[in-house]
Amino acid sequence: MHLTAPIWRYIGSAVSWLLFAFCFSLLFLSAQVVMGLGGFCASGGAYVIRTECPDTVLWATPTSIFGGLLAVGIGALVARGFGAPLIAWAWPVLFIGLGIGFEQAAFTAPFDVVNLLIGLLFVVMGAVPLVLELRAGPQRSFLGSTDAHGTRFAEHHGAGRGLYTFAEPEPGAPREPRAGDWVTSLVILVVFSGLGILLAALVFRTPQ
Repeated sequence: MHLTAPIWRYIGSAVSWLLFAFCFSLLFLSAQVVMGLGGFCASGGAYVIRTECPDTVLWATPTSIFGGLLAVGIGALVARGFGAPLIAWAWPVLFIGLGIGFEQAAFTAPFDVVNLLIGLLFVVMGAVPLVLELRAGPQRSFLGSTDAHGTRFAEHHGAGRGLYTFAEPEPGAPREPRAGDWVTSLVILVVFSGLGILLAALVFRTPQ
């Protein structure tokens, strides 16, 4: 099935950001719960478990991991270069976000140097590829590489190949991006990410 109509690029970008924001928020909230329990919990098995994992964490953690991978796939295969590329943002958001969570846990009494070091490592792991991607082409990171019809956007001289650019540019003369292109991309990013975060917060607090 060839999803070539412009509407599919809109749908792909919106759904990928909604699903990713939802899944990352579930993972972040689950990590905070586990850190609040001392950094470890378990469920099931033949041994006596000192700290049981809450039911919410048990379903939210695997759901967030597989759902996040699905979101990246939707962005790459359906949006196909339209809108802020989730494939370029997923890794930085994941590691910087979790790193911030570890930093918060580190400074919650009593002070925990292990969480501090893990948090710093995660932030570095997320920040390095983000900086490299932004240096290669900041326009591409927020606008995408094509419009909804698949027409390539012209980029400033010196823009390099990004870390997450796996496909060759589509044929045809590129065009300069317009204000509407920027507004559309950023509105999809902000609105659907916000909806994903809100939905995760509502679902995570639902008694299980």
